[in-house]
Amino acid sequence: MIKIGIVDDQMIVRSGLVNLITINDNHQIIFEANNGKEALKYLEDKSIDLLITDLKMPEMNGLELIKNVRLSRPSLPILVLTTFDDNELFVQAIREGANGFLLKDVEYDKLEHAITTIAAGEYLFEPQVLSNNHSINDLPFSMESLTDTEKQILRYAAAGFSNKEIATNMYLASGTVKNYISKILEKTQSRDRTQAVVKAIQLKII
Repeated sequence: MIKIGIVDDQMIVRSGLVNLITINDNHQIIFEANNGKEALKYLEDKSIDLLITDLKMPEMNGLELIKNVRLSRPSLPILVLTTFDDNELFVQAIREGANGFLLKDVEYDKLEHAITTIAAGEYLFEPQVLSNNHSINDLPFSMESLTDTEKQILRYAAAGFSNKEIATNMYLASGTVKNYISKILEKTQSRDRTQAVVKAIQLKII
Protein backbone atom coordinates (compact mmCIF):
# COMPACT_ATOMS: atom_id res chain seq x y z
CA MET A 1 0.00 0.00 0.00
CA ILE A 2 1.36 3.42 -1.02
CA LYS A 3 0.21 6.09 1.43
CA ILE A 4 -0.11 9.50 -0.23
CA GLY A 5 -0.55 13.11 0.85
CA ILE A 6 -1.89 15.65 -1.70
CA VAL A 7 -1.32 19.41 -1.55
CA ASP A 8 -3.22 21.69 -3.95
CA ASP A 9 -5.24 24.84 -3.32
CA GLN A 10 -7.73 24.04 -6.11
CA MET A 11 -10.38 21.71 -4.66
CA ILE A 12 -11.61 20.54 -8.08
CA VAL A 13 -8.10 19.62 -9.19
CA ARG A 14 -7.41 17.93 -5.88
CA SER A 15 -10.61 15.90 -6.05
CA GLY A 16 -9.80 14.85 -9.61
CA LEU A 17 -6.36 13.65 -8.52
CA VAL A 18 -7.85 11.69 -5.63
CA ASN A 19 -10.32 9.99 -7.97
CA LEU A 20 -7.54 9.06 -10.41
CA ILE A 21 -5.10 7.88 -7.78
CA THR A 22 -7.60 5.73 -5.89
CA ILE A 23 -8.50 3.78 -9.03
CA ASN A 24 -5.57 1.68 -7.89
CA ASP A 25 -6.59 -0.15 -4.70
CA ASN A 26 -2.94 -0.17 -3.64
CA HIS A 27 -2.99 3.61 -3.20
CA GLN A 28 -4.40 5.28 -0.09
CA ILE A 29 -4.91 9.04 0.37
CA ILE A 30 -3.85 9.89 3.92
CA PHE A 31 -4.51 13.63 3.78
CA GLU A 32 -5.46 16.52 1.49
CA ALA A 33 -4.09 20.02 2.15
CA ASN A 34 -4.82 23.42 0.63
CA ASN A 35 -1.25 24.72 0.95
CA GLY A 36 2.20 23.95 2.28
CA LYS A 37 1.45 25.20 5.79
CA GLU A 38 -1.47 22.79 6.16
CA ALA A 39 0.61 19.96 4.73
CA LEU A 40 3.40 20.48 7.30
CA LYS A 41 0.83 20.23 10.11
CA TYR A 42 -0.47 16.95 8.72
CA LEU A 43 3.07 15.62 8.37
CA GLU A 44 3.72 16.17 12.07
CA ASP A 45 1.67 13.11 12.99
CA LYS A 46 0.84 11.32 9.74
CA SER A 47 3.08 8.85 7.96
CA ILE A 48 3.08 8.76 4.15
CA ASP A 49 5.14 7.17 1.40
CA LEU A 50 4.70 9.93 -1.17
CA LEU A 51 3.88 13.63 -1.13
CA ILE A 52 2.22 15.11 -4.23
CA THR A 53 2.22 18.90 -4.35
CA ASP A 54 1.39 21.83 -6.58
CA LEU A 55 3.90 24.69 -6.81
CA LYS A 56 1.84 27.89 -6.86
CA MET A 57 -0.29 28.09 -3.70
CA PRO A 58 -1.17 30.80 -1.14
CA GLU A 59 0.39 31.04 2.35
CA MET A 60 3.15 28.53 1.59
CA ASN A 61 3.94 27.47 -1.98
CA GLY A 62 5.26 24.13 -3.17
CA LEU A 63 8.91 25.17 -3.28
CA GLU A 64 8.81 26.35 0.34
CA LEU A 65 6.99 23.17 1.32
CA ILE A 66 9.64 20.96 -0.31
CA LYS A 67 12.40 22.92 1.41
CA ASN A 68 10.74 22.49 4.81
CA VAL A 69 9.99 18.81 4.27
CA ARG A 70 13.62 18.14 3.35
CA LEU A 71 14.68 19.53 6.75
CA SER A 72 12.51 17.13 8.74
CA ARG A 73 12.03 14.19 6.36
CA PRO A 74 14.92 14.23 3.87
CA SER A 75 14.08 10.87 2.30
CA LEU A 76 10.33 11.39 1.73
CA PRO A 77 9.62 11.03 -2.04
CA ILE A 78 8.02 14.19 -3.48
CA LEU A 79 6.16 14.46 -6.79
CA VAL A 80 5.42 17.95 -8.14
CA LEU A 81 2.32 18.40 -10.31
CA THR A 82 1.76 21.81 -11.88
CA THR A 83 0.01 23.57 -14.75
CA PHE A 84 3.10 25.71 -15.34
CA ASP A 85 5.51 24.46 -18.00
CA ASP A 86 8.20 26.71 -16.54
CA ASN A 87 11.87 25.76 -16.76
CA GLU A 88 12.87 27.96 -13.83
CA LEU A 89 10.26 26.35 -11.58
CA PHE A 90 11.54 22.95 -12.70
CA VAL A 91 15.12 23.83 -11.78
CA GLN A 92 14.04 25.28 -8.42
CA ALA A 93 11.98 22.16 -7.65
CA ILE A 94 15.05 19.99 -8.29
CA ARG A 95 17.22 22.31 -6.20
CA GLU A 96 14.85 22.05 -3.25
CA GLY A 97 14.72 18.26 -3.54
CA ALA A 98 11.78 17.16 -5.71
CA ASN A 99 11.95 13.56 -6.95
CA GLY A 100 9.57 14.01 -9.86
CA PHE A 101 7.91 16.71 -11.93
CA LEU A 102 4.80 16.29 -14.11
CA LEU A 103 2.30 18.63 -15.73
CA LYS A 104 -1.27 18.40 -14.41
CA ASP A 105 -2.72 17.33 -17.75
CA VAL A 106 -0.85 14.03 -17.37
CA GLU A 107 -2.68 10.87 -18.44
CA TYR A 108 -3.61 8.24 -15.85
CA ASP A 109 -1.02 5.69 -16.97
CA LYS A 110 1.80 8.22 -16.73
CA LEU A 111 0.61 9.43 -13.31
CA GLU A 112 0.36 5.85 -12.06
CA HIS A 113 3.87 5.12 -13.32
CA ALA A 114 5.20 8.26 -11.63
CA ILE A 115 3.61 7.36 -8.29
CA THR A 116 5.03 3.84 -8.19
CA THR A 117 8.44 4.93 -9.50
CA ILE A 118 8.94 7.85 -7.13
CA ALA A 119 7.48 6.07 -4.09
CA ALA A 120 10.13 3.40 -4.72
CA GLY A 121 12.84 6.03 -4.30
CA GLU A 122 13.61 6.68 -7.97
CA TYR A 123 13.40 9.89 -10.03
CA LEU A 124 11.09 10.82 -12.89
CA PHE A 125 10.78 14.11 -14.75
CA GLU A 126 8.37 15.13 -17.50
CA PRO A 127 10.19 15.05 -20.88
CA GLN A 128 8.00 17.98 -21.96
CA VAL A 129 9.61 20.08 -19.24
CA LEU A 130 13.09 18.77 -19.89
CA SER A 131 12.78 19.79 -23.52
CA ASN A 132 13.03 23.42 -22.44
CA ASN A 133 16.67 22.79 -21.58
CA HIS A 134 19.46 21.99 -23.98
CA SER A 135 18.94 19.14 -26.40
CA ILE A 136 20.30 15.84 -25.13
CA ASN A 137 22.30 15.53 -28.33
CA ASP A 138 23.98 18.85 -27.59
CA LEU A 139 25.21 17.86 -24.14
CA PRO A 140 29.03 17.69 -24.07
CA PHE A 141 29.36 14.48 -22.04
CA SER A 142 28.09 10.90 -21.93
CA MET A 143 26.95 8.54 -19.20
CA GLU A 144 30.23 6.64 -19.47
CA SER A 145 32.23 9.72 -18.46
CA LEU A 146 30.86 9.59 -14.90
CA THR A 147 31.91 6.96 -12.38
CA ASP A 148 29.38 5.03 -10.28
CA THR A 149 30.34 7.13 -7.24
CA GLU A 150 29.81 10.37 -9.16
CA LYS A 151 26.39 9.18 -10.34
CA GLN A 152 25.41 8.33 -6.76
CA ILE A 153 26.51 11.76 -5.58
CA LEU A 154 24.40 13.32 -8.34
CA ARG A 155 21.39 11.32 -7.13
CA TYR A 156 21.84 12.70 -3.63
CA ALA A 157 22.34 16.21 -5.04
CA ALA A 158 19.09 15.85 -7.01
CA ALA A 159 17.31 15.01 -3.76
CA GLY A 160 18.61 18.22 -2.18
CA PHE A 161 21.31 16.73 0.07
CA SER A 162 24.19 19.00 1.13
CA ASN A 163 27.82 17.93 0.75
CA LYS A 164 27.91 17.08 4.47
CA GLU A 165 24.75 14.96 4.20
CA ILE A 166 26.09 13.18 1.11
CA ALA A 167 29.33 12.46 2.95
CA THR A 168 27.45 10.98 5.90
CA ASN A 169 25.26 8.76 3.73
CA MET A 170 28.14 7.56 1.56
CA TYR A 171 30.67 7.22 4.40
CA LEU A 172 33.02 9.70 2.79
CA ALA A 173 34.88 12.73 4.10
CA SER A 174 33.23 16.10 3.34
CA GLY A 175 36.37 17.19 1.49
CA THR A 176 36.20 14.07 -0.67
CA VAL A 177 32.61 14.83 -1.64
CA LYS A 178 33.58 18.41 -2.47
CA ASN A 179 36.32 17.09 -4.76
CA TYR A 180 33.86 14.73 -6.44
CA ILE A 181 31.43 17.60 -7.01
CA SER A 182 34.22 19.63 -8.64
CA LYS A 183 35.03 16.70 -10.94
CA ILE A 184 31.34 16.29 -11.82
CA LEU A 185 31.02 19.99 -12.71
CA GLU A 186 34.15 19.76 -14.85
CA LYS A 187 33.04 16.59 -16.66
CA THR A 188 29.53 17.86 -17.31
CA GLN A 189 30.69 21.40 -18.09
CA SER A 190 28.19 22.74 -15.57
CA ARG A 191 28.35 26.02 -13.67
CA ASP A 192 26.71 24.54 -10.55
CA ARG A 193 25.19 21.41 -9.02
CA THR A 194 21.69 22.16 -10.29
CA GLN A 195 22.79 22.39 -13.92
CA ALA A 196 24.74 19.13 -13.54
CA VAL A 197 21.65 17.42 -12.10
CA VAL A 198 19.44 18.64 -14.96
CA LYS A 199 21.92 17.35 -17.55
CA ALA A 200 22.21 14.00 -15.76
CA ILE A 201 18.42 13.63 -15.73
CA GLN A 202 18.28 14.40 -19.44
CA LEU A 203 20.71 11.58 -20.13
CA LYS A 204 18.79 9.32 -17.72
CA ILE A 205 21.87 8.90 -15.56
CA ILE A 206 19.58 9.54 -12.60
